[in-house]
Amino acid sequence: MSVRTNVRSAIQAYLDPSKSNIANLGAVYAYPAKFTPEGDFFQNEDPGHSTGAVIFIYLGRQSEKRIALGGAHSGEKATELEIVLDCFIRSTSNKSEDCGLAADQFLDSLVDYIRADRQAGAPSVIFQWGEGAYPGGQDIEIQALYPRNLMGAMKATQVYASVRTTVVTIERT
Repeated sequence: MSVRTNVRSAIQAYLDPSKSNIANLGAVYAYPAKFTPEGDFFQNEDPGHSTGAVIFIYLGRQSEKRIALGGAHSGEKATELEIVLDCFIRSTSNKSEDCGLAADQFLDSLVDYIRADRQAGAPSVIFQWGEGAYPGGQDIEIQALYPRNLMGAMKATQVYASVRTTVVTIERT
């Protein structure tokens, strides 16, 4: 498997809602889907729960650099991957403020979970994530939008947020 495939799989496994304690997380997808069933927002929640979230993993920019001089046939290569976690938080509460609060709680717990293990439970794949690519660089960046009412039978409210960080892998070459 490639670096990208390994990293994507490791992050999806680490964020798995059945294993993580991320508030309101229903599902984590390795790739964006054409259609996400409404029930996926509320997986692993008690019946009647009105708030849920899904994450889609997006791998953006990728760069490599040699970090060890080992002659023609040995050495190490550091690969940096920009990871974007596209997060959709939905609530069927009557108040959009409730969705905003749920989004804050979700994002806080997601960031706490990223900080809890800088190797995302996969030390053989990920050297670090959530730590920036170099000293003084951005560790984790979040951009969240206002709660938005969705037109549908349940009149749900949704907050979209992107959580960006860098994954560093180190491979023997």
